[in-house]
Amino acid sequence: MSILSKFTDIMERKINSLLDKAEDPEKIIKQYLKELNSDLGKIKAETAAVMAEEQRTQRALNECRDDMEKMERYRLKALETGNERDARRFLEKKASLAVELSQFEVSYQLASSKAQQMKQMHDKLTVEINQLAAD
Repeated sequence: MSILSKFTDIMERKINSLLDKAEDPEKIIKQYLKELNSDLGKIKAETAAVMAEEQRTQRALNECRDDMEKMERYRLKALETGNERDARRFLEKKASLAVELSQFEVSYQLASSKAQQMKQMHDKLTVEINQLAAD
């Protein structure tokens, strides 16, 4: 079950529970809207943090790719000048960067997925608030 569907189920149960206990439905709905707006503020803050992490991991991923390309250029120049020792050293550095790159790719995919889920949760909550406010 995805985070979004769990969130939806929880929200539906809250609404139904509140309406079942309601003596004054309008008052309960206003209170619920207040709680939803509070939750929305928290989700906005968390979404911003998750999106910042996504951007940070993307920058790290791009920097690692750039460093790998740089090591390859250095290796080729070292070979052109006949310096096999330096060429080997640059190749080793490129290989270690390849390991880092795969780790950055996993981190970026995870951060990107979290950011997408948070955006969906934010949008869903915004729609719910707008629907309740309109009723």
